[in-house]
Amino acid sequence: MAREMGHQEKSQPKLVRGLHMNELPLFECPCITDDDVAWVCELLRLPENAFSGADGNDPRMEILKSNETLDIEACPGSGKTTLLVAKLAILARKWTDPHRGICVLSHTNVARREIEQRLGNTAEGERLLSYPHFVGTIHGFVNEFLAIPWLRSLGYPVNFIDNERCEQHRRRLLNRIQFRALGNYVNRREDSGKHNVVSKWCVVSSAFDVLKEDNQSEFKDDTKPAARQLMALAERTVRDGYHRYDEMFMWAHDLLDQVPEVQDAIRGRFPLLFIDEVQDNSESQSVLLFRLFMDGNNPVVRQRLGDSNQAIYLNAYQTVGATTDKFPDACIKKDIPNSHRFGMQIAHIADPLALAPQNLVGCGPSSRIIRSDLKNRHAIFLFNDQTIEQVMNVYADYLLMVFSKEDLREGIFTAVGGVHRPGGDDHLPRSVGQYWKEYDHELTAAEPRPKSFLQYLRTGYKLVNSSGEAHHLVEKVADGLLRLASLSNPSAGLCNRRRKHRYVLELLADNPDAIATYRDLIMFLAVERSVPSMDDWTNKWSDAIVYLAEAICGVPPDPTIAKEFLEWELPDQLDHESISSLQRGNIFRYPAVNPQVQIRMGSIHSVKGETHTATLVMETYYYEHHLAKLKPWLLGKNWGKGKEGNRIISSLKQHYVAMTRPSHLLCLAMREDTFSLDELNQLKSITWKVARVIQEGPVWL
Repeated sequence: MAREMGHQEKSQPKLVRGLHMNELPLFECPCITDDDVAWVCELLRLPENAFSGADGNDPRMEILKSNETLDIEACPGSGKTTLLVAKLAILARKWTDPHRGICVLSHTNVARREIEQRLGNTAEGERLLSYPHFVGTIHGFVNEFLAIPWLRSLGYPVNFIDNERCEQHRRRLLNRIQFRALGNYVNRREDSGKHNVVSKWCVVSSAFDVLKEDNQSEFKDDTKPAARQLMALAERTVRDGYHRYDEMFMWAHDLLDQVPEVQDAIRGRFPLLFIDEVQDNSESQSVLLFRLFMDGNNPVVRQRLGDSNQAIYLNAYQTVGATTDKFPDACIKKDIPNSHRFGMQIAHIADPLALAPQNLVGCGPSSRIIRSDLKNRHAIFLFNDQTIEQVMNVYADYLLMVFSKEDLREGIFTAVGGVHRPGGDDHLPRSVGQYWKEYDHELTAAEPRPKSFLQYLRTGYKLVNSSGEAHHLVEKVADGLLRLASLSNPSAGLCNRRRKHRYVLELLADNPDAIATYRDLIMFLAVERSVPSMDDWTNKWSDAIVYLAEAICGVPPDPTIAKEFLEWELPDQLDHESISSLQRGNIFRYPAVNPQVQIRMGSIHSVKGETHTATLVMETYYYEHHLAKLKPWLLGKNWGKGKEGNRIISSLKQHYVAMTRPSHLLCLAMREDTFSLDELNQLKSITWKVARVIQEGPVWL
């Protein structure tokens, strides 16, 4: 009935306050002049020729001034983010329409954070981050303007948009008698512990059809009881207010199907669109954004920024990028091949690995902070099974040799590999952890999603280590507490506040006993950083956390949920030395006594978008050794994408990203059986230094 009422009450959404779209004047994009460019260079404290270049031929100037639809293919270190922030600042300054705004979309809130950091104290920054403009994620935009309003108009609540919470609620529903056949099916499939059936279900239509994440049906015969119950379970989940992230795109399409006028309304509301990091768009995102903003008559002015050579954030079921509205469109493409991050040597090394080489021009690096000259210092370290654990020492020693003490203090030094989760002991090295036994792959996620309270604590230690700010640990203790409260009572209406600790204090304000218990918990875990024994954890602190969760959400936590969330995960013999190791994160310090250099280790994915002073790219294994397979590109025999399969293409993208992170020094760690003597001589002829790693140190060849 709610769905029928929603469809009967179709009306033009008033996305512009007080005005319908047909009342708006024709949109004209503000023009950007030389005076505007001079103003923004001063505002951002950039050189006056920052966008024109010393010779006046920097392609960024044309892009900055353009008010036409463009696809901007920007190489690593091109200053793309600075270009976008500068353009937005100028447009915000000249924007006069009080009802229509600029829409800026990306996969993360990096663009928003850049505006906050670089324009936060300016009038232009305040304008950009408020009505009528929108700066945020693609998911955030779809939820706010399409999916959530539509769901509520149909009578469906929106309590949680979260895959994990949706799965947990579906599992609770499976215990009900009306879902017995489906529950029995799930129990049989998951009995071995190797499959998670429920987590793969996704509602793909407003009629509650369900497919798995690979777009396959769960049941061949949809007339069987379990198949019918799956649709009923999906509907019940939605009626209870639980939704998966990707399901929101389906509801957005449903709105456009049922109320086509919304397309014009959105285009009138946001006539100017920027999409950053567009190479990472999934097919579902590209389909919806194209339909919403560009398809048919009266498309908006759209400028997409990205680097198709760096598209490495594809999920397990997506081996190629988006095919709808593919980026870049050759008819409107503008290249920025000039990198201000690194010089020509790194440009020559990395460019062949790009699927579509841009003829990179290395215009960097700046000598403003790092003053050491690293020309002809890029190195390959060759190891065998017995010397793999010496690689990090050799790399660190090399950094001490080629950088000054001042540069070692100021620089950012990293070591990354394509695979960072541990694997078997064959085909060494399989993963980053085999170079350094203390490496913990769980600490590398940019935005970890802990599944237990002690994982929240572990994440807090990582943040303290990386930032030096103790409040991160307090926030993670509070975050873990709020998570248990939300799991215990999803209808409690807890908000996703930025300051978790302050929020907990607000929620407990009327309960002095709970406040006292919470402060004891913070003091023990976060301030004193004490290590609870297993007995203390089980018999004291777990009970305290359960008590606090109940005080927050109003109901006792479900015993099964509480037991799982508060499970003891650390070993019985945990002591202060091991907790100190945990706090260090994945930072390799060298030498062990009085260290002079710190090297952050991680996956290639974890450093995408970053700039490092020096980067070591380490060999890893998935079906084959990655760098060894890329040998023809390293030797200059191959250039760009040929007829290679998906695994090689994926490896090229990953390692192109890795090799374009450093500003000053690029090093590789590879097996010594990868190259012949002739090939080693070829490497040395194209600026590589080559060393064999032995137990005593490097032997330069």
